[in-house]
Amino acid sequence: MGAVSEQPFAVKKAHCSSCAATTKHLVIAEREQTGSDEYDEHYAVSWRTTYEMLECCGCETVHLSSATSCSEWGPGDEEIRRFPPAVSRRPPTWLYKLESDRCSLFKEVYAALDADSRRLAVMGARTVLDIYLVENVGDIGGFEVKLNALEKKGAIGRRDREILEAALDACHAASHRGHNPTAEDVNHVMDIVENLFTRSLLGPAAEALRKRTPPR
Repeated sequence: MGAVSEQPFAVKKAHCSSCAATTKHLVIAEREQTGSDEYDEHYAVSWRTTYEMLECCGCETVHLSSATSCSEWGPGDEEIRRFPPAVSRRPPTWLYKLESDRCSLFKEVYAALDADSRRLAVMGARTVLDIYLVENVGDIGGFEVKLNALEKKGAIGRRDREILEAALDACHAASHRGHNPTAEDVNHVMDIVENLFTRSLLGPAAEALRKRTPPR
């Protein structure tokens, strides 16, 4: 059984999913496990896994990380895992303002991110985008037809369309071309999807604000 880190806690830099950045963390607990498998008197494989419980010095979010090395691997080779994974995102504050089925779909996407299921997350993001397009221009064809209609309607501009096309292409690649996006790529897709819904929700908020503002 491994020893527990004693105070004062060690400090190391790590990614914080809540802060969405690399921050200083306290190593509040540590465990080490080792083992070996002997296949005959001349051959054995040994392994070592170090577990760390880290607390962000900023937002105080706690996560668990593990680093595994094996005698069969090259020098310095490690398998690093963390729970929740670095691709996790904090759901936006407006999530529960959506209709229940839309909210539920978004929650499934964030659950996929928590499990580091990046392909599933972007496939879910693609479905969310399709629902948004159908609600705004109708089920009139493929994504290109819907984007044309949305731009013609004036709901998005040319630059907005290019950004949406980039997100959709990443989603199509994961769905149909076996592409496994990086954590950074997934976060870019989610930034685009969340921004689209944020803007749609800001319309009514801006109108209410205008009505409450005294005229000049």
